[in-house]
Formats: sequence, structure tokens, C-alpha cells
Amino acid sequence: MFWFLFALGGAVSQAAYAGMVKRLLTEKQIYPLAGYSFLSASFFLFAIVLFVGIPVTGAGLAPAVLGTVFINIIATILLYRALTRSDLSLCVPMLAFTPVFLLVTSFLILGEVPQPAGAIGMVLVAAGAYILHLDPVERGPAALATPFRRLFSDRGVQSMLGVAFLFSISVNFDKQVVENSDPFFGSVLVFLLLALAFLSLSALDRRRRKDAVPATPLRLLLAYPAVGFVLVWEIVLINLAYTMAIVPYVISVKRLAIVFSVLFGLLIFHEEFSWGRILGAIIMVAGAGMIAVFG
Repeated sequence: MFWFLFALGGAVSQAAYAGMVKRLLTEKQIYPLAGYSFLSASFFLFAIVLFVGIPVTGAGLAPAVLGTVFINIIATILLYRALTRSDLSLCVPMLAFTPVFLLVTSFLILGEVPQPAGAIGMVLVAAGAYILHLDPVERGPAALATPFRRLFSDRGVQSMLGVAFLFSISVNFDKQVVENSDPFFGSVLVFLLLALAFLSLSALDRRRRKDAVPATPLRLLLAYPAVGFVLVWEIVLINLAYTMAIVPYVISVKRLAIVFSVLFGLLIFHEEFSWGRILGAIIMVAGAGMIAVFG
């Protein structure tokens, strides 16, 4: 059961991370926000490594690190652009399809197969997230079709569905990183390489824009380490969960971040209340419960 608590903590951290990114993000800040956040995360993780020590690494560490870094560069760009183009409540539900994709990708990459009850729980998590973000105005079949219609009209939603698929591949490499090092050291390398990649893209972008690019405000420079700190909590908790359970289960529970995002929206940002959101949240929690008990 400890893996479930770790994954649940990762879900809360991911919801907080998404909210912070959405608040700070602008079209011109995609590369700097990603670069400095990842760099801060690598420093925080390195401090942990200095305390616990550098582990014995396996031969599969380098390929796993390079694999997840390459995929996450593309996924992060798509994710951030989706958040700049669409409402959080419209594009985030697409991430609920990651556990469904994982039924295939995790089997092909890691040979992991969930138990039947666990697989049903994963589908419930995805279905609950889908219902949770239905249009509160429409009713009946029209409401059920709304998210699919958005796939053809909303670039942010389209991008986020692509992110969900890319994450279903990268998280398998993330587990291999943990298996070939520990929950801390391998992630230092991942975040450092991601930071170098995005800071390089930021520098190239500034050179490409021949107009004067304003300096990053001080408040953003102070906010980047905060984003990195939350990101560290997310990755450490999820990495610990990887050591105890298969990837599809961990990521399915992590997708409860969607529920926490709705709760944050209702309680903190006073977003619109709807019974559909409550029903979807209940279904997601039921699915996570099945994974925890029978997985």
C-alpha cells in the first residue's frame, strides 16, 4: 500500500505543478520556464544525492535517460503550448488517456501486465476523468460527445492528447532509470539534460527573434525554483512508487491529479461547480481504489 500513498502524493504535487505553470506561462516564456524549472529541480535532487550517496548504476541507465529526455523535450513543448492555447479544464482531461495507452506501451517496453481488476480500475480512472470535464451546460449525448468534438477544433486539446501518448512511452523509461540507479540520482541526470536542452532552445529563440526580448522579471526568477521544488516532490514520490508497483498502476493513481486540480479550482479559484465533476471524481477515486486493493 505504500506505493499507493507515494503515487497519491505525486498526484497532489502534479496538480500543484500544473497550476503554477499555468499561472506563470506565456508564449515567450515556454523555454525559460521549462529550462530554469528543470535546472532548479536538478539542483534540489543533487542535494538529496549528496546526502544519500551515489548508487551503483546499471548498464541500462544511459539509454533510459536519453530515451526519456528525448521524449520529454517534445512532450513538454506540446504540454506548455497546450496550456497557453486552451483552458486548463479543457486540455488536462486528455492526460487521462495515458493509463489506457500504458496497457500497450508498458507491456511492449517492460513486459508489465496489470491484473484484470487493476485494468478495470485503470479504465475507470480514464472514464471518470472524461466525465469530470464534460460541458456542464449541455446534456445527454451532446455532452458526452463534447470532448471528442474539441479534438477537431481545439489545438490545445489535440496537443494534450499527443502529450498523453508520449507520456505513456516516457514513463516506462523513467522506471528503467530508477531500476538502473535509484529514485534520485538518475532523475538528476534527466532534469539536468532537460534543463540544458530548454535553456539552449531559449537562447536560440532569443537570437531568432530579432526584436528586443524583455528581460525576465525578478518575480519569475524567484518563482522558477518554487516550480522546480514542487517538481522534485512529484518525481521523487513517483519514483519511489515505481520501486513497488508496475507503471500502469502508478500512473493511473497519479492521474488523480485531475481530481485535485478540480478541488483546487473549486476551493481556491472559485471555478464553476457541476455535479458532473463530482460524479467524475467519484468514478476516478473508485478506479484508484480498485487498483490499490486488487492491483
